[in-house]
Amino acid sequence: MASVYRQALATPGAARFVPAAFVGRLPLSMVSLGIVLYVQHATGSYGVGGTVVAAATISEAVLAARVGRALDRFGQAQVLVWCTAGHLVGLVGLLVSVGADAPRPLWYVAGALTGGLFPPVGACVRVRWSHRLEGSPLLGTAFALEAALDEVIFICGPVLVTSLVTGVSPASGLAVAGALLAAGTLALAAQRGSDPGPRPAAAGAPRPRVFRDSGVRALLAVIFAVGVAFGGLDLASVAFGRAEGLGALSGLVLGLFAFGSGVSSLLYGARASTRPPGHRFLTAATAMAVAIWLPLAAPNTATLLPIMLVAGATCAPTLVSANALMERLMPPGARTEGFAWLQVALITGISVGTPLAGALIDWHGPRAGFAVVAGAGLLVGLAAQGARRALLAAGAADPADGSLAAVGDSRPSGSESTGMSPADVAQRRQ
Repeated sequence: MASVYRQALATPGAARFVPAAFVGRLPLSMVSLGIVLYVQHATGSYGVGGTVVAAATISEAVLAARVGRALDRFGQAQVLVWCTAGHLVGLVGLLVSVGADAPRPLWYVAGALTGGLFPPVGACVRVRWSHRLEGSPLLGTAFALEAALDEVIFICGPVLVTSLVTGVSPASGLAVAGALLAAGTLALAAQRGSDPGPRPAAAGAPRPRVFRDSGVRALLAVIFAVGVAFGGLDLASVAFGRAEGLGALSGLVLGLFAFGSGVSSLLYGARASTRPPGHRFLTAATAMAVAIWLPLAAPNTATLLPIMLVAGATCAPTLVSANALMERLMPPGARTEGFAWLQVALITGISVGTPLAGALIDWHGPRAGFAVVAGAGLLVGLAAQGARRALLAAGAADPADGSLAAVGDSRPSGSESTGMSPADVAQRRQ
């Protein structure tokens, strides 16, 4: 298994852009939870903190397509710098306005700026991989590696932000998140050698219409439901641990969930498979829909720990195969936008799950938060199976179909699995 990942990391530029992107997107798992805990400290309500997070995520959803198009059009370097500056202005504004008990509309304005200009580092690094490895079976391995690193982020981030908030100060979690984001994102922006660079729009070339493709719509619907589950799970785990007097274990609970997902991602990416990605996505999403119910059955935090490990192991295959499907559907000149929409679907789901779980926790106690997670699992299964035909067709999309992937100079190739040979890629291009 290790050898195939060593081959991927030997890709020119990867040894530099992978660690920079890791640091730059570590705050992805810190900012939402940090905002909720910071606002909860100031107001005593998880629900209010959840609504500020919702404002941030709605703003991100509104601006995501424009930011993605700007990245594809002008290149990553200058767009990432501007996004970083705007995000930090919003983050500082949120810290000051909440800390000074300013009028609450200012909280939401600052939250919207924080979320709307959050640099899409995950999308950018996947585009760099796609640019370097297009047509190579190692592209699927690279996506699996990024998914595993995402899970490491969700292991380290919640533990770090919870430790800072409880052990240093309520504002320290967000302050450290801002510093890490600036350091990693600016380091990535400075690496112009691996940046796909500006892609001037070809005269008369149609721009991909993302939401007119049934496969993309189905994919985003499933990932949105996954995000609802994640949002509820984060807050419910923290509240559940605090209610039992074990608040310090909250980060460990979330870390075990991410650890299970990260290990399964590495195993999944190293395993050769001949099944189409659409089939793999449906299988993974169905397994996750079942496993995500398990935390609701936990009677205490000690029992919750191994349950979270098992439930987490079903998440990575869903996310890895989702990225592979999106890479296949989007043309090279719009991949950043496509990956950004996946991230937005996930984060928008989190923004729905977080305030919903927060409100139920305020009204009915910590266990009610896991009811949101279980309900989201049901949505994952229904969305995946309800769009089964569209998802299977997306996995087998061909330029002749008139699908979204056919718009542009060439169709994205590459599989989520290391099982695709160069001959398979060549055959698909014919």
